[in-house]
Amino acid sequence: MYDKSDIEIMIENMSLSGVLSILSQVCYEKAEHLRTNWQDVETARTWEKVGRAVGKIKIKTDL
Repeated sequence: MYDKSDIEIMIENMSLSGVLSILSQVCYEKAEHLRTNWQDVETARTWEKVGRAVGKIKIKTDL
């Protein structure tokens, strides 16, 4: 299992912006998986919303 220190190391190695970019991508991929394999459109939309929100936060960290 991962813990806080693992995330801290990722941020130090990749930057916060890099970690948020990957997190956003994972959310979109999760949404596509749910939509394609489970036909769960509602949950997929929720994951896409989270992906967009994380993407907005990422943009703010780039400023």
